[in-house]
This record gives sequence, C-alpha cells and structure tokens, in this order.
Amino acid sequence: MSAAEIADNKWEREAAKPPVTAPGSLAQLILVSFFILLFLWILSWTVMGIVGDKKSTMADKYGEMNAADNAPAKKE
Repeated sequence: MSAAEIADNKWEREAAKPPVTAPGSLAQLILVSFFILLFLWILSWTVMGIVGDKKSTMADKYGEMNAADNAPAKKE
C-alpha cells in the first residue's frame, strides 16, 4: 500500500463517524428520545388498560355519575 492509499483510508474512516457532538445531532437525539418516551408512555397505558381492572369501565362510571346526581344533597 502506498502512503496515499493509507491516508485515503484514514480520511474515509474519519468521514464515516457520525458527528455526535454537533448541536444539530444532539437536538435530533433529544427529539427522537422524546418520541420514544412518548410512545412507551402511550404503550404502558394501553397495556394497563388491557390487563387492568375490568370492573371500572366508562359505562360503570357513567352509571355512578347518574346515581350521584339523583342523590339528595348533603347538609353541612
């Protein structure tokens, strides 16, 4: 290998490294991390809804709300 080929390989190796310390790349990493956390948060609520308490549905809460509206007011 000649010196020019060795120097060319070093340049290619350095050019292939991502610029992690650049402000744009840090902003992109933060943005992607935010979307990943948002997705995991939504997924966690979905899993809790699937495997959670089945007795507490919106229909049950609606029935309780109507029962509370028809109840007499408490005197304090």
